[in-house]
Amino acid sequence: MVMPSFLLSSRHIGAFLLAALVVLLFPGQGSQTYAAQVQDMPPGTVGHCFDGDTLRFTDRRVVRLAGIDAPELGAPLQKAGYYAREARKLLSATVLRQRVRLLPAGTVHRDNYGRFLAEVLLPDGRSLNDLMIASGAAFFYPHNDLDSRLQERLLAAQQEAIRERRGMWEHVLAQPVAEKTYLGNRQSLRFFPTDCPEAQRIKPRNRVHFGTLMDAFMAGYAPARICPFWPTAHQ
Repeated sequence: MVMPSFLLSSRHIGAFLLAALVVLLFPGQGSQTYAAQVQDMPPGTVGHCFDGDTLRFTDRRVVRLAGIDAPELGAPLQKAGYYAREARKLLSATVLRQRVRLLPAGTVHRDNYGRFLAEVLLPDGRSLNDLMIASGAAFFYPHNDLDSRLQERLLAAQQEAIRERRGMWEHVLAQPVAEKTYLGNRQSLRFFPTDCPEAQRIKPRNRVHFGTLMDAFMAGYAPARICPFWPTAHQ
């Protein structure tokens, strides 16, 4: 026998009233919704490129290309990392004075510095994040809060760039550091030279051993900031 609809729904009324009460008591909850944050990323015209992964719009907004990291230019008195200048030059030549779109790249849309984290689309529809990785001008920089499809795409582009020895990879993978062993942290998705003291702090269950530098990059891990090994621009 089919029961009257009002009897079937009556036990749900309490849950509905409780949810409504929560909204009334905590009106701020949910104000920073995914949709609201996406709307906070309108398109813009690129006025400056700081390096190979960060740019500034003419309206002063700063955008960090999500899921990638370029070699470091370094402080004024420090040597730039190998291919850092080339990465900035490529980014500038590709996107400077172009009006681009921003796509959300995951659940976090700004970093601790207030920069937008996004996938940047060029006027012709190409992904700037993809382009920098595929050209060998940047490496994949995974985060647990990034969209899984974006991460898969960027890793695939990096693996191809490594196999083809594009951009920075030909030189970097020919250096002595490429033959050393590395230890990855499967929780942070970062890797360290095995002899780095910080590497020994990784919990045994989170350790991933890589026989070469290429193995670590091909697996989708990114180098940790501590114990840097990247060759400088003058090597």
